[in-house]
Amino acid sequence: MLKISCVARPWIFFVLSFFTWNIGLHAQEALISEGLSIRSDYGYEIIGRFNDRVLLFRDKYDDFEVQAYDSQMRFAWNKKLEDLGRSGMQILTVLGGKNSFSVVYKQRKRGHTYLRIHKYDPGANMIDSMTIKDYGENVFTPPMLELEKSDDRNCVVVYDVAQQGRMNMVCFRLDKMTLLWDRTLTNDVAILNSMKNDKSIIVWDKPGGFESDYFDTPVTFTVGNLGDLFFTTELNNRKGKMESHVFSVLHINSAGSHITQIPVPDFLTAAVKFEVDNLNHQFIIAGLYSDKNRERSKGVFYTTLGYQHNYFFKMHFEPFDDKFISILRQKDGIDDNKGIEDATVTQLVLRQDGGVLLFAERFHEIQRGASAGRGFWRDGMRMVVDYYFDDMFVIAIQPDGKPQWKTVLHKKQYSQDDEGTFSSFFAMRNTDKLRILFNDEIKYENTCSEYLISPLGDFDRNSLMNTMGQGLRLRFRDALQISPTECLIPSEFRNKLKLVLLRYNTL
Repeated sequence: MLKISCVARPWIFFVLSFFTWNIGLHAQEALISEGLSIRSDYGYEIIGRFNDRVLLFRDKYDDFEVQAYDSQMRFAWNKKLEDLGRSGMQILTVLGGKNSFSVVYKQRKRGHTYLRIHKYDPGANMIDSMTIKDYGENVFTPPMLELEKSDDRNCVVVYDVAQQGRMNMVCFRLDKMTLLWDRTLTNDVAILNSMKNDKSIIVWDKPGGFESDYFDTPVTFTVGNLGDLFFTTELNNRKGKMESHVFSVLHINSAGSHITQIPVPDFLTAAVKFEVDNLNHQFIIAGLYSDKNRERSKGVFYTTLGYQHNYFFKMHFEPFDDKFISILRQKDGIDDNKGIEDATVTQLVLRQDGGVLLFAERFHEIQRGASAGRGFWRDGMRMVVDYYFDDMFVIAIQPDGKPQWKTVLHKKQYSQDDEGTFSSFFAMRNTDKLRILFNDEIKYENTCSEYLISPLGDFDRNSLMNTMGQGLRLRFRDALQISPTECLIPSEFRNKLKLVLLRYNTL
């Protein structure tokens, strides 16, 4: 499956406690581009819109190309990026800014590995370039680079995970083409003893190192708009060690680093999400908790870590009420194992007052066929994976951690052997409403729907479009919001890529 990487612009959903809302009439239009053959493409990314042009980046194995569409999604022009050579190249990301877009890539040349960036104007003409880091000659452990970006897509952190016990991280700004900081996280005693006065070395004193397989959940990188990195790990998230359950948050910026331990001895986390609240200068940890079985959520928790002047955290957890669970299960009655099964937190949407909207979805997958590893043939039988993306729920959490309202949004999505590419949903947000866009069913000809949610949690379900005879399979989860009333949705149908510009016109 071709990779796509899209990050929505930070349209903030502002909740007013005194807001009066009326659903009213609305209309939308969908502009569909001509299909592009992507049979031989390695990948593509939607860059965004500049003036009246929508730009698409294509990695075509033998060259890189930018495709442009006009305001009616008709083909305008395409241009090869001749300055990007193929030899030793690996594209890490393509990011659209306000008046330019940037290509961040790794390149191996003459035995050295370089992290580089090229910046282009809306006409795909290179206007700047920069070598961010030279990783030197690493024959036996060449860099394995991963990347995280900030909410405004302007700050990027690239980290190298190739060396056990040591991780190099660099942070840079795209608009100013400036390296903000370069740090190495290590627990190697020899390195520490030889570089005691080097402020670029950060000591990680946890037993077992900082490799992902040591912790109960994967280590998480969250980047703020000003270059703040929050490196978060979780320890002892199991019933037998609940009293030692803790989040460890390492905050890194250009001024230095600081580690905060947040003990959570009273519950287990069933699902968790992290976000940087750039407006209120706080790091947010929010999710679903359990008391015994991590597969069954019993409530929601909300933790904030202030970091502007000093470090302090607040935590609140709230159990689900029986009525909410009954609505989600669509049946009356309470059993002894009440809770919500297979729920995962998919997204946190920030509120301006310091609270969040927590989006959760019931998801599970079932592997059928041979009992051994996925994707292998055993005795003539191929393994089959079924994906279920079912009901959603949204919880509005106030700054003190208490829920303001909870809303259940029913849907049923089933697919097979597609990694759930066409399932789940896209949250389109602006100042006074929220739209949840999704496929009703996962098949070649389908209907699409939306939930329209008010700031008070009231909602209405509307039919969005019918793809019958249009050659569309919409990847809503990879959509990109380009204005308060517009979003771009990629479609893949029989090796043809189309872009759908969905535009709302309020009546």
